[in-house]
Amino acid sequence: MSDSPEQSNEKRTVPGVFVWDMVRKALRAAEEGVYCWLFENDEIFYTEQCVKMMGMTMKDWAPNIFTEPEKTIHPEDVAFFTNAIQRYIDRPRPGAAPLRVEVRLLNQRSRAWRWVRINGLLEFDENKKPSRLVGVWVDITRRKMADLHAMEDRDLFRTLINYLPDNIYFKNRESRFVIANEATAKKMKVRTPSDLIGSRDSNFFDPEMCEIARAEEADIMATGKPILNRIHHEKWKGGKSTWGKVSKFPWYAADGTVKGIVGISSDVTKLIETQQKYQRIARQLDEKNKILEKEINLAREVQQALQNGFIPDREWQHSSGSTRKAKFHHVYLPSAGVAGDCFEVFPVGQSGVGMLICDVMGHGVRAALIASMMRGLMAQLANLADTPALFLSSLNRQMYRIFSQANITMFASACYVYLDLDRRRLTLASAGHPAPIVQSSSGKAFQPAIPRTPALGLMENTLFRESEIRLENGMKLMLFTDGLTEAQDATGDELGAPRIMEFLQERNPQSIREMLDISLAGVHQFTGSVQQDDDICLLGVEFREE
Repeated sequence: MSDSPEQSNEKRTVPGVFVWDMVRKALRAAEEGVYCWLFENDEIFYTEQCVKMMGMTMKDWAPNIFTEPEKTIHPEDVAFFTNAIQRYIDRPRPGAAPLRVEVRLLNQRSRAWRWVRINGLLEFDENKKPSRLVGVWVDITRRKMADLHAMEDRDLFRTLINYLPDNIYFKNRESRFVIANEATAKKMKVRTPSDLIGSRDSNFFDPEMCEIARAEEADIMATGKPILNRIHHEKWKGGKSTWGKVSKFPWYAADGTVKGIVGISSDVTKLIETQQKYQRIARQLDEKNKILEKEINLAREVQQALQNGFIPDREWQHSSGSTRKAKFHHVYLPSAGVAGDCFEVFPVGQSGVGMLICDVMGHGVRAALIASMMRGLMAQLANLADTPALFLSSLNRQMYRIFSQANITMFASACYVYLDLDRRRLTLASAGHPAPIVQSSSGKAFQPAIPRTPALGLMENTLFRESEIRLENGMKLMLFTDGLTEAQDATGDELGAPRIMEFLQERNPQSIREMLDISLAGVHQFTGSVQQDDDICLLGVEFREE
């Protein structure tokens, strides 16, 4: 610019425009500013609104945003802005569309960023060469922020429904799909959720079922009364049959009119089949109880064989080049006959391991049968194995319904741990079960804080919560049943977890096998010759990275 810094914007006037004062007032009323950039000497002229957008007054020296963009334009927008201006100037075309570019502009007074749309039009000299750029600035902050928030809300909504395991969908008043999540697309055997748009149930299901569903949805839209958690028998084209738990609600527009319905469903086919299966088993068990009593010894041998099997190490080759290993060890000591304590270790995905330990109420055949039943239920929950809270919630619902159908009062405490070798994370959830004992690489033993909830099988819709621990090289974790901590000495005093942790810190075990052996030695040292009447089950894992 040719003016000196002592000069002010009041002196920057565009000569030759006799209606300038009238135009300036009109632009001020419209909250738009005008600029004129002269190429010959890089001078720029601003109206008051442009200067105000920069947080300055007409007496201040305002920078030329085209030649000094770094002084007032957001650093992330400078390159984009500079390139856009240069492209527009380098390719002059009389009669071409005006320049339009949106950037963030720094308000020098508040130090806040505002969105501004810069419009411009080239003017040419007698040689048809660009001589100046004239245009307006428009403050679009409110509109831009509203657009960004709307986009964020849409992204959050889509992310949320796509990561939920339930089928979520919206239908219009003709019962045609307009929105669906990934789970719904997978259920309907289509490639993406967008492939469902415009479809009806008749594209997938038996005609009789479609008529029933259409009538239900018409009633929901007419009355506003939802359907909640109804078990629904689904008949597909081709004869396939499944079960779902369905809820449907009216979908209201902003003005209160009904746009259609919202549906949420989950596949409970395995649950229904499991209920039916175990109802039959329960009846058979009643009939064969006497025979079962004679076979207790055999059952005990089988149970011990299952629990005393070797657990192979789990390895993961991390992208960093290191090898991450999980080494396991366990101890299973039933007090007498068959026991209600059990554990499971199973791979999850490419780099995960699921570890569950549980303690069924009571002892003997009943407890052992429930423990065996839980093994079968766990095998059906592989898709939830990387989310302990959901894993326990589903296991709890299935156990509750089975107990209700069998008209028995039973429960089981459990602790589930998901070990992720790739992320070096332990995720834990508990159902009325003691927290595991963790020994850090430095030798400190502690019990992590895990939100406690009721045991499995007591309440149908119990919500479980999780906690996380970062894995350290050499860290060891021991899951246990209460036969360990509730072991009593001759006076009736219980051993307790704090004494076990003291034993471990004093002896500092170097492997997971040593950790379990030292814990058992602590029991024997504390109880002496007192006979214990509870089962002891220990399950440990050690993390190593090489």
